[in-house]
Amino acid sequence: MAYEARYVLRPNPGADLGAVIEAVKAGAALWKKHGAPDPQLWSVAAGELGNYVLTIQFENAAAYAKVTDPLSADPEFRRWQASNVQAGGFTWVRSNLMREIALS
Repeated sequence: MAYEARYVLRPNPGADLGAVIEAVKAGAALWKKHGAPDPQLWSVAAGELGNYVLTIQFENAAAYAKVTDPLSADPEFRRWQASNVQAGGFTWVRSNLMREIALS
């Protein structure tokens, strides 16, 4: 059963979009450092325009935990989080962890 983590963010008014994207790239690199297979950044094209979504897919809950447990404890990840709050370039809108339900 697949799992997907989604992190929705919105650049703050007046923010440097290039700097926001670089910050997300740095965060994605930290996910990859801990084994996330392929973090992807999406720009919302309909609905909540202006939002961006970082998605990370996992084979199952165990694979998700194998990445997120060490990521959450990584001092570099904590510094990355703190630096984003201090920089004020974007605001987290929401986070979702989704579990696939087989339809067949």
